[in-house]
Amino acid sequence: MLRLIALTLLAWPLCLGANRLSDSQSPYLLQHADNPVDWYPWGPEAFERAEAENKLVFISIGYSTCHWCHVMNRESFSDEEIAAYLNDNYICIKIDREERPDIDSVYINFVQNLTGTGGWPLNVWLTPDKKPFFGGTYFPPQDDPRRGRGFLQICKDINGFWQNDPDGLLSRSESIVSTLNAKDGAQTSEADTTAISIDRIADAISAHLFAFDEDNKGFGRGEKFPSANTLSFLLRSAATTQLHPEDRETARRIGLETLDAIITGGIRDHLGGGFHRYTVDAGWKLPHFEKMLYDQAMLANALIDAWQLTGEDRYKQAVTETLDYVSRDLRDQRGGFYSAEDAESLDPENPSRKREGAYYLWTHQDFERLFPNEAQRAFLIQYFGVKKAGNAPYGNFPREIFEGYNTLRILVSTSTPEQQEWLQDGLAILKSERATRARPHLDDKVITSWNGLAISAFARAGLVFERPDYTQVASDAAQFILQELYDENSQTLYRLFRQNTSPVTGFAEDYAFLVEGLLDLYEATADHRWIQKANTLQDAQDAKFADQEEGGYYLFESTEDIVFNRSKRPSDSALPSPSSVAAKNLARLSQLYDSEIRLKQAETAIAAFGADLQRSGSNFPTLREAILYVARKPLQIVIAGDPESDSVKTMLSEVNRRLLPARMLIYADQADGQAFLGEHLEFIQTARSYDNQATVFVCENFVCQMPTEDQKVLAQQLDAKR
Repeated sequence: MLRLIALTLLAWPLCLGANRLSDSQSPYLLQHADNPVDWYPWGPEAFERAEAENKLVFISIGYSTCHWCHVMNRESFSDEEIAAYLNDNYICIKIDREERPDIDSVYINFVQNLTGTGGWPLNVWLTPDKKPFFGGTYFPPQDDPRRGRGFLQICKDINGFWQNDPDGLLSRSESIVSTLNAKDGAQTSEADTTAISIDRIADAISAHLFAFDEDNKGFGRGEKFPSANTLSFLLRSAATTQLHPEDRETARRIGLETLDAIITGGIRDHLGGGFHRYTVDAGWKLPHFEKMLYDQAMLANALIDAWQLTGEDRYKQAVTETLDYVSRDLRDQRGGFYSAEDAESLDPENPSRKREGAYYLWTHQDFERLFPNEAQRAFLIQYFGVKKAGNAPYGNFPREIFEGYNTLRILVSTSTPEQQEWLQDGLAILKSERATRARPHLDDKVITSWNGLAISAFARAGLVFERPDYTQVASDAAQFILQELYDENSQTLYRLFRQNTSPVTGFAEDYAFLVEGLLDLYEATADHRWIQKANTLQDAQDAKFADQEEGGYYLFESTEDIVFNRSKRPSDSALPSPSSVAAKNLARLSQLYDSEIRLKQAETAIAAFGADLQRSGSNFPTLREAILYVARKPLQIVIAGDPESDSVKTMLSEVNRRLLPARMLIYADQADGQAFLGEHLEFIQTARSYDNQATVFVCENFVCQMPTEDQKVLAQQLDAKR
């Protein structure tokens, strides 16, 4: 039905006026503050005017580092003719999807159901009562035989439809909302406790193998996203002893081969560290050049898993380069992490205009100028795959804008000391040269949920690689979030900070991701106060978002702003599902508090999506990983002793060089932390170190092996768990 409506409306229009975005907190909205379009921010004023003037509403959703959002801004929203039409015929609203993921989620769901695809910019036409009836992503400004129907003509057609048959359009919008709400209700998964089974892990490994691109690595045959949560799931599955050895080997192979393609490909910034959002080709060669905080955090965690699984230094190097980039370029001086860097930047060859990838791309002439030593230049050109015509692959994207430009990617390895010296010297020269270029726009919003992911990555890296500087970065970020974005009296998180705290309250992902970060921070610091804060935030998430009847967590609280029913979204997108992360958090808290209630919550959160897990093998990697926490006896590693002592650090090093999925690290610190845990865990009350040496207890469901102060004995006990 929705597709028939789309075809009916595809002959259709849009809006212009004085701009109201100049006081916005959002960098994305501020990028449109000088448009001739009479933009409103989302709010009652816009809809009241639409109702009073009997006009349709046009909403455009994006984010400040989105390449195609910039393109549409230049082509359409800065065009006087288009803006005039919009202003005369529509009420126009700009929305930052990162500020309001609740609004974005419901309207992108509508567009995906309507067209089969979604993305940003997301452009949707609504009736004055917020009900959508048509939408899409990028539109060219005018009709274009290559790029499709023009935005202006679509706006005119839609407005004509409204003028000629408003009752018909209102009826269609009502029908669409009812259809989608009914569809979401019908697709609500039946609770199924049999979903909590290791079999669901094996099912997913087979499904991922079926989708695996053997030639290019990764999953699917088109553009490639890192899908870091999928990679972590595969690597942790590879270390899960309850699985069949063949499944474990499959998970290991496809997970590591994909990570290797990512860390050698053009999606990685080989000079400054970090990763771009995705590649437009199947072979990881040419990215859209924006860099998102959440990608850095989740890929760092997957790479930590890879190092723990293999011990290979290339994964550790990729982690440290990524986190060094984040702490250097995406970190507020008060400790919070910024959101992203743009795909576009000023063109060094023409500083009056911006060009996608201008900060990152190189010409063959650049290498000729920078490297006069012919042998070194020849090696570096071969190493990075530099070509005179440029090295953009062929594909379904405007390849001509990259002609003559090269994305650095690693095609060969260094085989001699001289080549290694050439490479290190070449990297230094390229970094120095790139430092003279204008950096991409920085989106300096501090988003709570994304900071939770980054806190987790820095805490884990600090623990695993014995980097107290990383642990301190994680602690500083957690303190910033709790000071600036948390109201202790109401136990309310706020969504973001930019110069001051946003009035937008947090969503389920903000609570879930921050709780996970705080639990990882406890393991890195042995400070029990992080456990207490995580538990308090979990209580708040339960109160605000839990589906008390069927389990799982809604993405946002019920509000009149949203005309669609609330959804829980168990599947992962660019970010993991909040319900899935919450299930892991609940399982971890159940062990720290010896709480049957928390364990039951975790089981219910997984079982709530049991039918989904049965139907789809590859869409729920984080939910399947949560199964590892509840489908078998939990593995606890209890370390008794002063966390600052050398003996404890030695034992921690032994523990953390292995990937032990779903294991819990618990400190009996002989001080306040042990006293706190002892209030809930009787076993911890008696855990003591002997002769001032760290004593380690390797336990399953708090049934422990013989305690040991011997690192070799500990290694044997841990290896038995692998």
